[in-house]
Amino acid sequence: MFGSHAATALAFVDSYGALAVFVVFALEGALVGKVLPARTLFVASIVAVGVEAVSVVPVFAAAVVGATVGQSVVFVAVRRFDVDPASLPLVPIGERRLDGAGRWFDRWGLPAVAASNAVPGTRGWLAVPTANASTVSAPRFAAASLVGSAAYVGALLTIGIAVALGFGNAAELLGAEQLATL
Repeated sequence: MFGSHAATALAFVDSYGALAVFVVFALEGALVGKVLPARTLFVASIVAVGVEAVSVVPVFAAAVVGATVGQSVVFVAVRRFDVDPASLPLVPIGERRLDGAGRWFDRWGLPAVAASNAVPGTRGWLAVPTANASTVSAPRFAAASLVGSAAYVGALLTIGIAVALGFGNAAELLGAEQLATL
């Protein structure tokens, strides 16, 4: 029933809790690539902790803050230390994508940072052109990143709750012992 990524994600969350979610989302935010797919880890975390607010809020916060911290690290590294993330083999981003992200930022400004963080596939890419070609402060960049990441993780939360509730209904229909053998 679970794929190998989901099983690994559940084991990771079981061992390290919301800290695991924070680390994976920070790495994703820093454009380092994916140790584990962040979306899978997040949904698996919601399934693991349940759908009660007291359980979900730390996972949600860890994902949003982790993504924001990762993107802020890239922003500061580019701005202050003239780091070129596109030159690193771990970072899956090319010059063409950076040029496109730069044009998007030039046209829309900080709202483009928030919007790009809410869309899978473009998350975090505006950190580099924003740091290179603007006078945006690090706190303002982090705030825009936080807004977009909260929207993205909120959508993932909805999916995670639906999956968790689906597993709960399956457990009731099949019985917990039969579900464990799937």
